[in-house]
Amino acid sequence: MKKIMTFLNSETFRYLLFGVLATAVYAAVKWLTWQAWHSGWASETAAQCASIIFAFFTNKRFVFRHQSTHLLRDFISFVSGRIVLLLLSILVNWYFIDQHPQLLMSLLHLSKNHMVALLNLVMQILIIVINYLYSKFFVFRKGKKAAH
Repeated sequence: MKKIMTFLNSETFRYLLFGVLATAVYAAVKWLTWQAWHSGWASETAAQCASIIFAFFTNKRFVFRHQSTHLLRDFISFVSGRIVLLLLSILVNWYFIDQHPQLLMSLLHLSKNHMVALLNLVMQILIIVINYLYSKFFVFRKGKKAAH
């Protein structure tokens, strides 16, 4: 029971919990803006922006308990990391799904649909881990407190 309580109070658990909540914010904003605007790109943009802003503030306050007063610098750093990983994900999908699907299909002996699903799963896990490490060690690192 003590191990469970220790995990529930850990930074890792808080990161996962607020990640799930950020996903819920994304889904809610996506649905609401789709209903209002009937535009795929506009609702996607609004949902991504809302979930990134939510993730930034919850990571800063609750996950990493970061005390820096450099809000804009921290926000730009946070968003920059998310954009880089988004572009990397797009590049990986373009290369392995659009241009050379046979590479992974033949290597893993999977249909294209199964390969796409597996690639998505692997990429999402990698992105979650990289986002956590980037946030912990670069955006919200402990030694990065503002001088008073």
